[in-house]
Amino acid sequence: MKMKDDEYKKAQALGDDQWVPRVRSFHTRVVYGLCFIAAVCSIALWGFKCYRLDLNSLGEGTNSPPVFGPKKLTPEELREHLAEIDRGLKAFLNSSKPFTKFGPPVMNWDKTRADAIRRSTNSSNGVNPKPRIMLITSSHPKKCENKQGDQMLLKSIKNKMDYCRLHGIELYYNMDHIDEDMTSWWVKTFLTHMLMKQHPEIDWFWWMDSDAIFTDMTFELPLHKYEKYNMVMHGWDDAVYDKRSWLGLNAGVFLIRNCQWSMDFLHAWAPMSPKGKIRDGAGEFLTKALPDRGKGEADDQSGIVYLMITDRERWGSKIFLENSYYFQGYWRVLTDKFEEMMAKYKPGLYGDDRWPFVTHFCGCEFCCGSINPEYTRDQCLVHMERAINFADNQVIGRYGFRHKSLKTPEVSPKSNNHVQKNQTSNSMAAESKKA
Repeated sequence: MKMKDDEYKKAQALGDDQWVPRVRSFHTRVVYGLCFIAAVCSIALWGFKCYRLDLNSLGEGTNSPPVFGPKKLTPEELREHLAEIDRGLKAFLNSSKPFTKFGPPVMNWDKTRADAIRRSTNSSNGVNPKPRIMLITSSHPKKCENKQGDQMLLKSIKNKMDYCRLHGIELYYNMDHIDEDMTSWWVKTFLTHMLMKQHPEIDWFWWMDSDAIFTDMTFELPLHKYEKYNMVMHGWDDAVYDKRSWLGLNAGVFLIRNCQWSMDFLHAWAPMSPKGKIRDGAGEFLTKALPDRGKGEADDQSGIVYLMITDRERWGSKIFLENSYYFQGYWRVLTDKFEEMMAKYKPGLYGDDRWPFVTHFCGCEFCCGSINPEYTRDQCLVHMERAINFADNQVIGRYGFRHKSLKTPEVSPKSNNHVQKNQTSNSMAAESKKA
């Protein structure tokens, strides 16, 4: 269900209405055929150019292009269409059992948090403070279905522990079955809300799915870019606002600020989550609002896109869709290139396809090995191992070791030349950051 960069590129190259004319003669068929080919090529060229532009700048103005869907709507028609859906969803949720999983809505949280920080000696309050971050991740409490699954989960959490240790980030790892209704994707809302209330001293909470791996252990979040925002995810503005695509962002990795806005956002997002009648019913409204979403129960990613397009001023204006580096990168376009990256580039400088910050195994699951029919279990496990060892080389390299190859956990001592080269590259990366 997660965002795939290559799928998005393909989607942009297609028009939503592929009109094939009814023909009456050979000459008519030829003319119509040539016109059709020219139209498809024009659309493909337009899509390619749009993708090469700064996608953050698209869809910002009032003169946005018509929205793709079952039919094209003017901006006024679209606003009414979404407003009608929103009224229907709110009426449905109000007629159901009230959402009480979070307790009563949190009020005056910014003041409560400021008071708690003043009383605390364990916060970022001070001269030139470094923002405090807590990384949250979770896995199923039961034993995995395949033999390698539990080992992969162990390696995944070790990868996150290494990154957090190197960057002074706190880590919360959940293995509990907290609520029987808020399962699957939706556990992240419950955990984030719970930890936000219990840790007012934390500035940012960073959710990562268990199948997301740090592959640049030196790169740090450019928090200065997000000063005016309260939430960060990988995505594209035009895909969300112009296309209303549920694949316009990826909710498997997100950063959310500890503030009143975030409390309100979680309270608006989570009521779609209780499994059963509510989640199924909310899914029907999400499918009406998002043209490329199939039928099915409400998912977390569609829920975020829905909130952004139905109330852009309140929610969308505070959500930053990051695509200048891999806040999370799709594994199928990255893992085969790790050796090339090691030969040409260094960690800590790019975060993009030259050395990805985070590699996300969308479509794979550590416990079952594969949930997408396009991949086999062995494919997922082999490439997960490669990503984990690629990252681990950056950790054990500090102590003079490296993996014999990315496909094996076996390590060997690095030569003095390699050690010296690694120390030099780390110094260069540090100097580049300071500059």
